[in-house]
Amino acid sequence: MKNDFLNVFEERFSIKISLILLLFFPVILLMGSAVINLSIVLINIFFLSHVVKKKKFKIFYNDIFYLLIALWFFLILNTLLNDSFDNNFSRSFAFIRFILLIFSISYFFSYKSFQYKKLIFKFWTLIFAVVTLDLIFEYFFGFNTLGFKSDFDGRLSGFMGDQLKIGHWYLCFSLIVLGNYFNQSNKFYFTLFLSIVVSFIIGERANFFRLFIAFSLLIFLIRLLSFKFWILFIFSIFIIYLLISSSNKTMNEAIKYRYFDQIYNVLKLDTFKEMNNNNAYTPMYFNAYDLFKKNKLLGVGVGSYLEKSHENFRKNTTINGYKLIPNTHPHQFHFEILATLGLPGYILISMFLLYFLFKSLRFYVKKKNIVNLTSFLFILVFCIPLLPMGSFFTTYGASMFWLNFSLMNLGNFKNLDY
Repeated sequence: MKNDFLNVFEERFSIKISLILLLFFPVILLMGSAVINLSIVLINIFFLSHVVKKKKFKIFYNDIFYLLIALWFFLILNTLLNDSFDNNFSRSFAFIRFILLIFSISYFFSYKSFQYKKLIFKFWTLIFAVVTLDLIFEYFFGFNTLGFKSDFDGRLSGFMGDQLKIGHWYLCFSLIVLGNYFNQSNKFYFTLFLSIVVSFIIGERANFFRLFIAFSLLIFLIRLLSFKFWILFIFSIFIIYLLISSSNKTMNEAIKYRYFDQIYNVLKLDTFKEMNNNNAYTPMYFNAYDLFKKNKLLGVGVGSYLEKSHENFRKNTTINGYKLIPNTHPHQFHFEILATLGLPGYILISMFLLYFLFKSLRFYVKKKNIVNLTSFLFILVFCIPLLPMGSFFTTYGASMFWLNFSLMNLGNFKNLDY
């Protein structure tokens, strides 16, 4: 690892800076949208300068680029036809940064016949280990190693301070690290066990369920249903039980409330209307769905949901007795796409994802590359209906989505290196 790291500094300037930014990308994702966007722009600029200098334009001669550009043009067209151009144009036009990021990541991973691929994954694994230890520290002491403290009982924030979204990051890199450890049995099982436990204590229920589903599918697809796995699985459940029933009483009561009492209190209600009106998420779904019904063709635009959802709420706080809640986004991928881009946008993005999910799975069956599979599973569980999640269009969520999209197709890009 040391020699590979030193080799990075012997590369030309554009390659060197891009590789360093890529090595620290998990850290960058913890530092806020401004830092993330700046880093993405720099990676893309250096990537494009390298492509132009080496005249490697054939990199873009493939279906991934063509379909992504078609999606970008659709977002621009939607913005031009919509009535809120000022709110929507920045997100629509700036989507090009993620298209270039996909190719930048894939190019630098495969640079010089994948020379730095192992280094990047080892570096990411080290960062993941530090974040994991920090979260465990926060669970037991109530604050993390930098003194950050969550303002919400039963939730951990780690290095993200007052932003309660570390669970999304942890889902992303748990799967990537697990894929990297596939050929090292002990590290694979240890990472599997530790990730389940830490994801649970983070307190983000939806991301914990996504991680659990992704791990279950991974074990099923790679057929690791061994005696060792079942022992580890039972041990994980036992550890989670111990965490709930001992140590930090305040934290454990909050976790029990979030994972059990809060869900049970909703499920025991007699009607769906009562369930909707007594939880935080489905009222946001109803608001988004009502906006979709009123804007089926164009949606409200990718940057207008905050304004339009509040406007809709002021007109109707309830619909047929079902409560509505406005927000910056509806906290659900499917409702967000329907509300912001309308039915054509939803169909286009769904077909785009289905095409590449199928193509990636077929590529995995052929090549048996576990990193392709774990990133495929991240995209798959990201699309699970009804489970709450972050916004598809914000920098933080989109960066991890397109990172995994790139890794999902790693090795399957045509003309990437020649």
